[in-house]
Amino acid sequence: MAIAEDATPAYRSPIHFKPSRRKVGDVMPFYWKGQYHVFYLTNPTGNHDVHWEHCVSRDLIRWKQLPPALAPDPKDPKGPDGCCIFTGCVVEKDGVFHAWYTSWNPANPEGREFLSHATSSDLVVWQKHPEHRIAPDGLHFADHQARDFRDPQIFKDEASGGYRMHILANVPGKQGAFFGLLTSDDLVNWKQVGTVDGVPGDECPDYFRIGDTHYIHGCRRYCYADSQDGPYRYPELTNQLDMPCIRAAKRVWNGRRHIWFGGWHPSGVMPMPREVYAGPNGLLYMKPAREIADIFNNQIVDLTDFPQLEITGSQWKNEGIRFRAEGKRDGQLVLEAPDNYLLDCLVELTPESNFTIAFRVRENEDEAWRLTLSPGKGQLAITGPGINHTRPCPVDTSKPVKIEAYVQGDVIECFVNDQFAQTCDARHHTSGGLGLSLDGGAVKITRLQIRQHE
Repeated sequence: MAIAEDATPAYRSPIHFKPSRRKVGDVMPFYWKGQYHVFYLTNPTGNHDVHWEHCVSRDLIRWKQLPPALAPDPKDPKGPDGCCIFTGCVVEKDGVFHAWYTSWNPANPEGREFLSHATSSDLVVWQKHPEHRIAPDGLHFADHQARDFRDPQIFKDEASGGYRMHILANVPGKQGAFFGLLTSDDLVNWKQVGTVDGVPGDECPDYFRIGDTHYIHGCRRYCYADSQDGPYRYPELTNQLDMPCIRAAKRVWNGRRHIWFGGWHPSGVMPMPREVYAGPNGLLYMKPAREIADIFNNQIVDLTDFPQLEITGSQWKNEGIRFRAEGKRDGQLVLEAPDNYLLDCLVELTPESNFTIAFRVRENEDEAWRLTLSPGKGQLAITGPGINHTRPCPVDTSKPVKIEAYVQGDVIECFVNDQFAQTCDARHHTSGGLGLSLDGGAVKITRLQIRQHE
């Protein structure tokens, strides 16, 4: 994809952390005493010299970058830590912080991946414990040189009061990778148990419970079960939260909410923090963390600001407190918009509606990112430079539908009814108008506000 040349200084989004070098890859959040610690991998690097980087925030807006928490060992180029420090997790026990991480080195003759341990008293300075390193036992998990044996995530065992660890691993005599299970009483000594029942494995597993439902969210998809032991299964509607521009995401419980952090956005930033909560039938819903929405308090445009519309070829009518359109598409209404903003929109739709909001529409109106909601199909589509993706998104047309879009620098993040999310890479161009169009059915826009961060 060609990135547009722009002589103006790069826009610094107020809602996206961006590291001083490289790009945010896998994320590993940890909440402690009012602070969000996000450990993360830097990517892309060609899988060499990957550290556990570290940033911290109290409000999800202002982030402080700290020194790397864990680093490879250049003095032992063929040892377990000789190449990369890959994904893991952090937990606390008796005042000590425990990090279990993936030691990754394809040059290590004893095996490409190990599970390794480090501890800290302050989350900043860490001490590795190579004597605690774990290799697959060859019985429950395959022990060959190019094995998958990585991405440890630890949580409390509800039955025993001890600890469980989920990993991604190979199984002797079977193809593919599986969710693996290990157990421990002390976070140091681990028993290898076997696979998690139900679904194929995925990288970066993240187990959590909401109410009586248990979830494992992976790099690309999630599953759920009625008990901690499974069997796990995929929701019928969808098993993805926000693809394809975000991967290797995880969430953390702050005592009130599950706050979700994403990685691997092509622009290199960490996508905006969000809240994940339970929907029906195993679904997970997603909405912006309220701290994010609260900072967009400078209203630039309001629906009632627009004069009577007289645009040739447009079916849109201004009725004072709403826009209304009916019938087949015969034109796109384009409104002036700043380069970076929050769009807050409330619409009334019919089942036949195919309602499109276009972001950063250029003069010829061909180049833009278009978000199309089709209630009759139960779908939400995003198309434009670098993306053409459709996801399930059922809405009830007997009620108004809320659409929010955070158009910020290189990222556009959209939310429907505080339930379904869709993100895209917006590096191709960084300015343009706001377009509205309709193909079939009818739409009434009863709220349309553009707000910016002061």
